[in-house]
Amino acid sequence: MAAAALKRLWSRSSGDTGDAAAAKPGVWTRLGAWSRALLRDYAEACGDTAAAARARPGRAAMYLGLLGGAAACCALAPSEAAFEEALLDASGTLLLLAPATRSRDSEAYVQQLLWLRGRGRLRHVNLGLCSLVYEAPYDAQASLYQARCRYLQPRLVEFPDRILDVGFVGRWWILGARMHDCDINDEEFLHLPAHLRVVGPHQLHSEANERLFDEKYQPVVLTDDQVDQALWEEQVLQKEKKDKLALSQVDSLVRRAQDETQ
Repeated sequence: MAAAALKRLWSRSSGDTGDAAAAKPGVWTRLGAWSRALLRDYAEACGDTAAAARARPGRAAMYLGLLGGAAACCALAPSEAAFEEALLDASGTLLLLAPATRSRDSEAYVQQLLWLRGRGRLRHVNLGLCSLVYEAPYDAQASLYQARCRYLQPRLVEFPDRILDVGFVGRWWILGARMHDCDINDEEFLHLPAHLRVVGPHQLHSEANERLFDEKYQPVVLTDDQVDQALWEEQVLQKEKKDKLALSQVDSLVRRAQDETQ
């Protein structure tokens, strides 16, 4: 009796286990169902986005423009090598100028960057949309206690004061602004009156000056009357020279005769 009861219990538990194993799906089945649900959600989201774009095309165009601009800024964010190239280019430009004609502001800024670069204190960080170059208190390889202790590092509120340049859309803006008019030394014009120290754009790029500059290379064309006038003036000048020469010779003869008589 007891043996029959145990046998029935064993067969019932085995059947329940087999039904549970048959009812439980496999790993690949669950993964396929999850993938189909995920693709269905993305398809619905894309459909809703397209419907919203058709309903408000202006806003959709603005969002697309912002996303495209952000992607372009991220792609054009200048690297550390680009800053090195721009710095060396600026230094070479200043070296080609005479010391007396260099802008003191441009030279001081470039010399500061070169000094920090030589001591390994320039740092570059890419923020995605733009890049920053800032000053570090020590070289990255320095093993001093002050350089390694995290309690002695510069505070975050001091970071804006340590920024040296900003790179955006493939250009370093502060370096470019400092190198503007790098061949003009304002100290050369300190002795001039105030109204002569500043030259307006119309005084540098006037149409009259450009026209005169171009005309000086043009050939001179003379009319027949001008040629005849020039020949007549040449003849008159030659005749005046001959008359002056004859008069000088006569005067010399008269003086010589007077000396002989005396």
